[in-house]
Amino acid sequence: MSKTRKAFLALVLVALFVLGIGLAREWLLPAVAAGQAQPLESDTLFFASGSPVGIRRVSADEPSRLDEQPVSAAADGLQIEAARCEISGMHGSPDGRWIAVDVNCEAGSHTLLLEAATGLVRPAEPSPWHESFFLNWSPDGGAFLLRVDPIGDDLVLLVDVKSGRFERLDVPPFTYEVAFSPDGARVLYAFSRGLGFGSEVWTMDRDGQHRERIVRDPARIVAYARWSPAGDRIAYIRMPDSNVPFTVGELVWADGDGRSARVIAQADAGHGYPPVWSPDGGQVAFVARENPESGAADVSARYLESNIYLADAASGRVRAATRFEGALADGPAWSPDGAWLAFSTAPSTGSGQVAGGVADVWLIEVSSGQLYRVTQSADARHPVWLPGESP
Repeated sequence: MSKTRKAFLALVLVALFVLGIGLAREWLLPAVAAGQAQPLESDTLFFASGSPVGIRRVSADEPSRLDEQPVSAAADGLQIEAARCEISGMHGSPDGRWIAVDVNCEAGSHTLLLEAATGLVRPAEPSPWHESFFLNWSPDGGAFLLRVDPIGDDLVLLVDVKSGRFERLDVPPFTYEVAFSPDGARVLYAFSRGLGFGSEVWTMDRDGQHRERIVRDPARIVAYARWSPAGDRIAYIRMPDSNVPFTVGELVWADGDGRSARVIAQADAGHGYPPVWSPDGGQVAFVARENPESGAADVSARYLESNIYLADAASGRVRAATRFEGALADGPAWSPDGAWLAFSTAPSTGSGQVAGGVADVWLIEVSSGQLYRVTQSADARHPVWLPGESP
């Protein structure tokens, strides 16, 4: 295999694992309120809507009542008017002030920053870069990681939210994942040298010193490695190193140094669904594929059938949080207090419990398993919780 071919295949693998895809630069979301940004008064659930294309939010004072609020009344007017583009991911900052918005456009992929309290939006990429994949936030929400111009420079930048100043992280070529430790002192990164070479996961100090390889897997790709809130464990999705775009992988967790790795359950792989730690670190939410035997689902995302599952961090026991049939459930997002999970569902090619033909956002009360539907035929996806002011 030629060097060029290997490089191309490595970029294809990266595309499977990174959800950071952005909006065209000329788009703006109109401001919700003029003037100085103010903290959100209560925990707020944001989600992307395709009908029309935009971002909406609902106050989460009483999550169990959200299903009684019509979407038109819940929407706050945050809308985007654009053609040939779609929002493909949203990522809330830990301080509750920002949402990184990823949208896939024909012209390229970009990341925008939405200021939650005002609705004002600006490009996330610092000059001179024009395309990016969003990777992660710093623990304090004051900076974020971008993979910029992935077909060109192939750089990972740490960008300051307020000033736009940036520094380049000293990571190898074809690095597809970067995440901070909870205290911000260490950085975890994963890279692959190409199809058939597997992957490696390393950690280093924030300044690039004291590097240590914690995972080396020549036969599989390790994606979406995430430290637990306490930093004592790492959860990640592991999948075969092959040219099958959508396959069945494994949810794995290990000690904070990568040792004592343990397979917890089968998990969907290739679509970009990371394991999500609960705020207290007691559980991990993940997406599991329900039709692993489907060859069509291996090559086309629309054939995937999935549900949200929860893994207990202490015992490793796994239980289904949702039990939809013939549907694609994805994007689990924990509420700030850990009592609720938001997620979206859409019909798969088969018939199931999800009516309307498009995606909608739902809530599940974790303790009781009770489901609540937030939207009705709104083509709503990518829920994100932002914390409000502390009482």
